[in-house]
Amino acid sequence: MVAEVTAMRNGLRVAVKVGFNNIHIKGDNKILIQTVQGRIQSHWKIQVLIQDIFYYLQTGTRVIVHHIFRKGNRAADWLAELGLSLSSTIVWTQVSHREFHYILNENNLGYNHCISHISYKKNKIKI
Repeated sequence: MVAEVTAMRNGLRVAVKVGFNNIHIKGDNKILIQTVQGRIQSHWKIQVLIQDIFYYLQTGTRVIVHHIFRKGNRAADWLAELGLSLSSTIVWTQVSHREFHYILNENNLGYNHCISHISYKKNKIKI
């Protein structure tokens, strides 16, 4: 949880400093998303990080935060794996890797959500 909160805080900080004024945060950690939305209280171990996130949310930048299922978050998983493979910190404003664009297109078209929904319906019918 600390790693996810730190990543959200750092990403939000960079986006605000670079000057993005419309930020859309999607996350598959429901507890973190609900905490950032102000729907639940954070655990004391991450309270300082959450306060930092609230600070960046109040900078006048338009930020939308909502929960998505893990299958719909493949792009973030891909970037996290790439980040772990790097030896130093890099900030991208654009990623031109073909596999990443393929994953983004699937997410934008709702392909992963449809597959999850279809799988759920099939499993429900079999029961």
